[in-house]
Amino acid sequence: MTDRVSLVVNGRPISAGAGQTLLDAGLASGQAIPHDCATGQCDTCRVRIHSGSVDDAGTRIGDTVLACRARLTADIAIEFDEVPDVVRRAGIVDSVVELTAEIVEVTVALRKRLIYLPGQYLRVSFAGLPARDYSPTLRVDGSGELNELIFQIRRQPDGVVSPQLGGRIGPGTAVKVEGPFGAAFHRLGRGRLVVVSSGVGFAPAWAVARASRLREPERDLLVVAGTREAQNLYMRPALEWLRDRGAATILTCSGRNPPTDARAGRPTLHLPRLTRDDTVLAAGAPEMVAAVQFLAAATGATCYADPFYAATHRPDRSPPSDTNFFQRFLQRVAGNRTAKTDPVA
Repeated sequence: MTDRVSLVVNGRPISAGAGQTLLDAGLASGQAIPHDCATGQCDTCRVRIHSGSVDDAGTRIGDTVLACRARLTADIAIEFDEVPDVVRRAGIVDSVVELTAEIVEVTVALRKRLIYLPGQYLRVSFAGLPARDYSPTLRVDGSGELNELIFQIRRQPDGVVSPQLGGRIGPGTAVKVEGPFGAAFHRLGRGRLVVVSSGVGFAPAWAVARASRLREPERDLLVVAGTREAQNLYMRPALEWLRDRGAATILTCSGRNPPTDARAGRPTLHLPRLTRDDTVLAAGAPEMVAAVQFLAAATGATCYADPFYAATHRPDRSPPSDTNFFQRFLQRVAGNRTAKTDPVA
């Protein structure tokens, strides 16, 4: 007979079998843990261990593990932030606006509002094309309506979907949306919030930073945003909005000839010294996100990650199953084999 253990999920006790994953045990008992890919790639199912122990399967970061990979070995109590239910919605493309030669802003008008937390992502399908994961955000001037979804998307030259934005995908195009997913969303807190992004990782970063200014205006907030090419620094109006409301901002450019208002190099070169009291959110290029995770782990800061993988790998925002940038980064820099990844658009 399978050994039974006690699993407490957000204060609700259930009986589960030793060897089950936290996710499977919860689902079997009707205590659903938020999840998406269920393969250890997306980070949606990351939970906090309140007490007890678990076989973390190499997914532990601080006091958190991935519920889809961690297996029960003894009595344990876990916690996670309650998030909106995953739903499906239909709508149409309202507008496609070029922010730069490579980045477009797509506004989708929904028939019925979809509730999500700033920083979460959605699975989006345009006119029957393969689904892609995008993070809803606000326009760079801070505007947006409740029945709108606004996406900032970089056209991938070899992509199947993004090159058609502004062409086959234009005003009136039918859209199907599913979500929300993801754990890198805004949470109220007292310590400093450090938001780091590269490229269109600024979309969820902007949503989180703006929510923080509106919901907790006295909280210390630093936003570091950068791109490789100077022409793609589309986020200046948003950063100005944040500065006008007391936030600190840093603009970076890692390519040649950075503009005078941007610091040379990648965002990680311009992070402040992190502390245990900091909460960090990183979104964008996977190796940049992995570097931020490493720096946060080294200081004990809480970190939520949203790495953006090119859709040429797979028809969604998750990386190939054998890819773990955080693990590879740690192997190069720290010589150990702990692992962690998260999905994005």
